[in-house]
Amino acid sequence: MLRALGWDHPRCMSPMRACAERWRETTGVDIVWEARSLEAFGDQPLEEAAAGYDLIVIDHPFCGRAAATRCLRPLDELLDRSVLDELCAGAVGPSHDSYDYEGHQWGLATDAACQVSAVRDELLDDEPAPATWEAVLELARRRPGAVALPLSPPHAISSWLSISAAHGAEPFADAGISEAATAVLAELARLGPAEALGWEPPDILGRLTTTDEIACVPLTYGYSTYSSSAERPCRFTDVPGVGGVPRGAVLGGAGLAVSAASSQPSPAAEFAAWASGGEAQREIVARTGGQPGHRSAWDDPELDRISGGFYSGTRASIDNAWVRPRGEWWPALQLEAGRMLTENLLVGDVGTLTDDLRELHRRHSG
Repeated sequence: MLRALGWDHPRCMSPMRACAERWRETTGVDIVWEARSLEAFGDQPLEEAAAGYDLIVIDHPFCGRAAATRCLRPLDELLDRSVLDELCAGAVGPSHDSYDYEGHQWGLATDAACQVSAVRDELLDDEPAPATWEAVLELARRRPGAVALPLSPPHAISSWLSISAAHGAEPFADAGISEAATAVLAELARLGPAEALGWEPPDILGRLTTTDEIACVPLTYGYSTYSSSAERPCRFTDVPGVGGVPRGAVLGGAGLAVSAASSQPSPAAEFAAWASGGEAQREIVARTGGQPGHRSAWDDPELDRISGGFYSGTRASIDNAWVRPRGEWWPALQLEAGRMLTENLLVGDVGTLTDDLRELHRRHSG
């Protein structure tokens, strides 16, 4: 038997349990899945989470921590190079490469996501969804409360990073672009619902698809089920662009990794590779509420139809996504910067807040 740790949402647990059932039928190996919260998925020290499990679903910025602590087994030591090359060639956007750090592959892209936009077209009064940041701000000013973002700490910093990268600069590098990103985020926070400061993506997407309070979410990590099976389905589309290009969306998603604590690392790696491969991703993951990391699922017209156009609507964003640093220092910076934004967006001075963010980055990365 293998023990596996995912994150507590049907997008993760439903397809992984379905894959485990198929794997048991095929190989006779049982895989028992447990879940941790979405908050813990983003914040919990990786070496703490991985202890006691054979498989763990990780976020790619933790690769640096994996390399430093060796709490994961490098998959290039457990799988043939041909298998990894095939998974790399099949991954959508930079999903597979995001788990490649310091010469080792620390995870496999079983789930793919980036920041995207979500809209309720019928609430936009026949206007097109805003495709630029200027259009987003104009809509928010004209209809306060109708435009909202999830602004809990990990998602406040994700949106700030996406807005910065959309303007063509490496986040934190350019003072002017950094301040412009802070100004956009602060204005949207003021014009949106105050409770959004505590919202995760499922919270805002749930509100978007069960009430008529919100018409547009310009940045959130995409969850395809909200465009296919929600009470009032939304439509996912590419992030607002700058100069006509939807670039800079922060890459999210999740990868299957093998814990160094596992006494059965090879069987665990074999399952991870199979669950991340094209057939399992198309036939199981995409059809049981998951969000595949394999491009063959994203390119499948029937799966796109079932998802309400999620894959075709957001493909440009994930192909042009920005990959967060994977150095050991990044998770702590992301956590602290997110808290700084959430605590100060409604009360702080934009210039001071930006200076504090850039100083925080200098201290952590230097």
